[in-house]
Amino acid sequence: MKVRKKAKKLKIQVVKDKKHINIPAMPFWLINFIISIVFGLAKITLRFLDEKDQEFNILNHINSNDIKSLIRELKKYEPFDLVNIENSDKTKVKISTL
Repeated sequence: MKVRKKAKKLKIQVVKDKKHINIPAMPFWLINFIISIVFGLAKITLRFLDEKDQEFNILNHINSNDIKSLIRELKKYEPFDLVNIENSDKTKVKISTL
């Protein structure tokens, strides 16, 4: 019986005009930690804004638990390419689980 290796990290690569942006593979626990901090800081920031910026309206529709449940689902599967796009102007974006 073959044991499946589960994904543990997320890696992002962007190539545009021969410039490479490689974000190192980040473990899922670190992504969850960063998401918790970002959403916590966003909630604090919204308290001090007089007029709520349109960009922050996303917080009314999504919360950190939504993203964490997405990460939990990604961890259940073997590594795969989540996004692999190449544009006509040779821009490439690749997001993979490792």
